[in-house]
Amino acid sequence: MGSPETTRSIGLLATGGTIAVAPPTTGNQDHVGVAALTPPAPDLPERIEVVPRDVLGRSSRKLTVDDLWTLATAVDEEIAAGRDGVVITHGTDTLEETAYALALLVEPRVPVVITGAMRSPHHSGPDGPANVRAALVAAADPSLAPYGPVVVFQDEVHVARLVTKMHSARVAAFASPAAGPVGFVAEDEVELLLGPAPGTDRLPRSNPPTARIGLVHAATGVDGSAADALTSDPGTVDGVVVAALGAGHVSPSLGAALVRLARAGTPVVVTSRCPDGALLRETYSGGGSEMDLRRSGLHFASTLSAPKARLRLLFGLSAGIPLDELFPTRRPVRG
Repeated sequence: MGSPETTRSIGLLATGGTIAVAPPTTGNQDHVGVAALTPPAPDLPERIEVVPRDVLGRSSRKLTVDDLWTLATAVDEEIAAGRDGVVITHGTDTLEETAYALALLVEPRVPVVITGAMRSPHHSGPDGPANVRAALVAAADPSLAPYGPVVVFQDEVHVARLVTKMHSARVAAFASPAAGPVGFVAEDEVELLLGPAPGTDRLPRSNPPTARIGLVHAATGVDGSAADALTSDPGTVDGVVVAALGAGHVSPSLGAALVRLARAGTPVVVTSRCPDGALLRETYSGGGSEMDLRRSGLHFASTLSAPKARLRLLFGLSAGIPLDELFPTRRPVRG
């Protein structure tokens, strides 16, 4: 965590969520400010100085893509001000999406860490204080910067691309099904298990979000009307992400509708509704198969979940980045 004598300046940005919920007094849920989330000096890890700042005082279910842009801007401002790391407190419902949005928009010059809580401060056994402490420790470790924004929860360190909320209510809510955590925090030190990925998800350029992206979830009986409904009104969406079955399949009817969209010029990106596993390339054929969709001009999002692929497409299109750069095809499908 740097030399023993070095004091690390950590920006603490608060956005609301369970970690900051105030005791209920009215029908509306209020949030405490960042001051209530900042550990008092005697409880801080050694050689860490916290600079607190309120950014967005609302639940994560209420956040918009404009809010994600605002938060990314705030992180950049903290880095420009000379912070050695940044911690963001956040609601857990969309925490993984915010983490990935920051991976798209923020250059990883210092550690950027996102955390939250599953138990409110006024409930028995709140987990927020321990998560904030572990996040501060992680943000003070410069070796985490190359990983891009990470999620620290229950002393585990997860990369933004892979992490997901796996349980709706348990304290240990987050996991990375494809690879597991890249490290953990113990005794106010970061222990890394896996090296950073060879590349980052950061976009080569970014603009405030203007694109509108629709989401389609494949399931039994979901046909082409699900995609047609999204685009029945011209200009409704600028692109579509589909959470496909298994390794990249949809019903023949839905597949035909998605192909029509792609051929008409609407970007269509395929993901899997499975939390782990590869999107296939040339195993299954026929209407709605991965071979049919790939040959028809649809793009595939590799290991990204549908919500994260949506953010990549949304911010990428807003910045005018070609689809082939956002979701590259690594090898051709056999004809």
